[in-house]
Amino acid sequence: MDVERLREVAQKILEYALEQNVSQAQAVAFMVDNSLTRFANSQIHQNVSQKIGGVSIKVVLDQRISTVQANTLEEKAVKEAVEQAVKIAKASSPNKDFKSLPEPEDWEPVPEAFDKQTADCTPSFRAERVREAIETAHSKSPKVAAVAGYLCTGSLGYAVANSLGVSAWAQLSLAYMKTTVIARDGDSEGFGAAQQYSRRVEEIRPSVLAEDAADKAVRSLHPVKVEPGEYEVVLSPLAVAVILEYVGYVGFSAKFYQDGQSFVKFYANQHVFDSKLNVVDDARKPKTLYAVPVDGEGVPKKPLELISNGMVSEKSICHNSFTAGREGKKSTGHALPPLGDFYGEMPLPYNMVMQPGDATLEEAIADTKHGIFVNTFHYVNPVEPTKLVFTGLTRDGTFLIENGEITKPIVNMRFTDSMLSALKEIPMIGKELLTLETATVPMVKLKKLRFVGVSAY
Repeated sequence: MDVERLREVAQKILEYALEQNVSQAQAVAFMVDNSLTRFANSQIHQNVSQKIGGVSIKVVLDQRISTVQANTLEEKAVKEAVEQAVKIAKASSPNKDFKSLPEPEDWEPVPEAFDKQTADCTPSFRAERVREAIETAHSKSPKVAAVAGYLCTGSLGYAVANSLGVSAWAQLSLAYMKTTVIARDGDSEGFGAAQQYSRRVEEIRPSVLAEDAADKAVRSLHPVKVEPGEYEVVLSPLAVAVILEYVGYVGFSAKFYQDGQSFVKFYANQHVFDSKLNVVDDARKPKTLYAVPVDGEGVPKKPLELISNGMVSEKSICHNSFTAGREGKKSTGHALPPLGDFYGEMPLPYNMVMQPGDATLEEAIADTKHGIFVNTFHYVNPVEPTKLVFTGLTRDGTFLIENGEITKPIVNMRFTDSMLSALKEIPMIGKELLTLETATVPMVKLKKLRFVGVSAY
């Protein structure tokens, strides 16, 4: 659906809501158009497309608030959703923390955020790219047994209108691919994975992903176990992104901060990380994925320094209009847009970009006397948010580094450690950035990370 149509829908919803004699109202109309080609056992087994369209309606009666989301754009159903929102607001208790919906601000579209070829990508185009990945992986080694993954293309758009005069919209194309390779030799299995995200499908490189994943899978055969303990680690961008996403989630959201669960509450204006660590949340950075000009409330996206030379502060916290109003502040433009199932009222950073360094992956490995290379993490969970204690498992390519060389694959390990400790000493940061979903990051070498156990696989 054209974004102009979404603007019309949002405005009509707003007008109908105001006819119900509400104090304030906000309407967001959205559309997500997504197509997926999935492959397993070295063949395509699924090709699906879906469109999720709908509206999110927020009404305010004095300080009584309700939000109703409906996955429909039909006029009758939308009006019923507005009426339902008004009924819920009337039955709700006043929220004394609510101050106001956001006032309108000037904003500008993000150039080249939308690529028509990506939005209109065909199943045959994706199938050719998948075939390229599968053939590349199998050509790497006869030990490659199976190739799996997916290639997604599509677009999203949303339009926001509120009773204070906000009228803003965003349109974005997306493409992303993950390739997982399984290698076998006797009774041993090895795994490797690689990912790439872009706003342009032409920038996705299936052969590069497949070669990387296949190389790690073959080298992962016949892993050995190493003892738990503290090790130097070299983290690929995939692993760095996982860590940064969790730091962003539990550390920089105003919800966690105001609930007393964010580490920033206790370590503000302190050099908690290595001074080389700098992270900004900026939707207008060329390499970020979700290059939208406004957030889910129509507030313009602006740069927000999350970590500056290893230091965090109260200014690092991401706000929407509600959390900002509780503190007498303005929104920082971090309300999530209501895109189908991905809607939430919690403000979050989703355009994090880490400042690159001047090292290469090869240099980081050569600089490591006794350590571990981690391709990525999974099953990561926060254990103690106020101290950034996380736990998780390594995955899809974990190797022992000895005297500056990767010497052997190791059985996956569980880490449990405070990121306040792990990110305190960062000897090296990579000079190349990889764009992933909500974080754009380089490889990173850490002085130490605590591993507490060995996986069964």
